Amino acid sequence: MPWRRPGKKAERPVNVSRAIEESLEDIAAGDEEDDSVELADVDGASIIEAVSGEVDAESREPSPLAEQLARIDLSESASVTPIRSADRPEAGVDLAVDAARGLRLRNPVLTASGTFGQGVEYAELFDVARLGAIVNKGTTVLARPGNPQYRIAETPSGILNSIGLENPGAAGVARKYAKAWAQLGVPVIVNVAGYSVDDYVTVVSEFAGITSVVAYELNISCPNVKGGMLFGFDPDLAGQVTAAVKQETDLPVIVKLTPNAPDVVAVARAIEQAGADGLTAINTVLGMRIDIQKKRPVLGSGSGGLSGPAIRPIAVHITYQVAQAVSIPIIGAGGVTCADDALEFLMAGASAVQVGTATFADPLAPIRVIEGLAAYVRSHGLSSIRDVIGIALPSRGGDA
Repeated sequence: MPWRRPGKKAERPVNVSRAIEESLEDIAAGDEEDDSVELADVDGASIIEAVSGEVDAESREPSPLAEQLARIDLSESASVTPIRSADRPEAGVDLAVDAARGLRLRNPVLTASGTFGQGVEYAELFDVARLGAIVNKGTTVLARPGNPQYRIAETPSGILNSIGLENPGAAGVARKYAKAWAQLGVPVIVNVAGYSVDDYVTVVSEFAGITSVVAYELNISCPNVKGGMLFGFDPDLAGQVTAAVKQETDLPVIVKLTPNAPDVVAVARAIEQAGADGLTAINTVLGMRIDIQKKRPVLGSGSGGLSGPAIRPIAVHITYQVAQAVSIPIIGAGGVTCADDALEFLMAGASAVQVGTATFADPLAPIRVIEGLAAYVRSHGLSSIRDVIGIALPSRGGDA
């Protein structure tokens, strides 16, 4: 990850090749105050460099990743020259799916909101046009600075995050990334967050007319901002925000469910009745870690959202239950790391999947899932990936 020098408030550097907590503790050793930082264009900084804010240019050259990221223009109007790959092992295999009503994608593999930035961050690492779609980082009406440090904590088979929907605001995102999204050649689903029905409607209105935007995913269930789960807990409120956004746009509207709701199925039904075109199951699971030495929560906000393989059984279970209660497509999310994981969701009734936390350890994880699904279709003599969707549901002959 890029190192950072003294400046404005931002994230501390994390070396993803090591345990997240280990990196954070090394950087913060002897200094419990948050660093004030700004991004530099060099990654792989030493502890000394990160603390001093000075690059030891004689002892180290920028890594290939730093050079790739430095070429990405993130100025007022971001522009990027994405990699294009002629080698596509999935070619010739029918992986097309309906991820929502009116949303046909080339394959069922999407990236999850908050784990893939705005897409441009990965566009010079692999051919993002091979993805079914990308979901951008959660976007609110006004810019948000995010939550206090620490924002990430490692857990067994997952991570807790409490980023707090840090983003430059809807107008800023639309202005800055519209051109870049068009250059990526991949459908973009805008993840929308808010604190009122009007917030959701306003964010959606800011993206009207951007041709690369093909749908909206309503985040009514963020577990690490105050009031973030209000809509996701209540079927009536969930239906209200869904109906209001449907009146604002002709594009498909997908609503992201929270596993923390008392009755997820009831919320899903209300959302469908309000006109939603699809569902995402699920958002992160509320959780916490305690630092036993400091005798306080590890995360600056106290609690956060648990993601990664640890929540996959929960996500598959909820997908299985919701799929029997609604008729609109479901996008499965929660701990997908490989094609086998994706197949669990598809067989449980999902029409597509999102890959999120896995990209932190392996940026190519979504591509590996696509290739693995294509290999499965070939090896099992299927006509398309759609043959497996819902096959484990009771109505399809699976065991209840």
